[in-house]
Amino acid sequence: MRADLLQRDPCLSLAEAAIYLSVHPVELRGMARRREIAVIRRGARGHMRFRLSELNRYLERLTTPARRQAAGE
Repeated sequence: MRADLLQRDPCLSLAEAAIYLSVHPVELRGMARRREIAVIRRGARGHMRFRLSELNRYLERLTTPARRQAAGE
């Protein structure tokens, strides 16, 4: 079951997630500390892992819907 879940929703490292979001890894680390984005901590050193679905959810929150143009504009 867990392997199936990870195939559908892979975890990215801090560096991979930063590239995916087009931010610096230090900025992404700060976002995780401020709880702007969910993070998974792994191992004794607390390596950060980010679920792809959470990264996509974060990007969707940043996206504003396009305005409809009124007739005649």
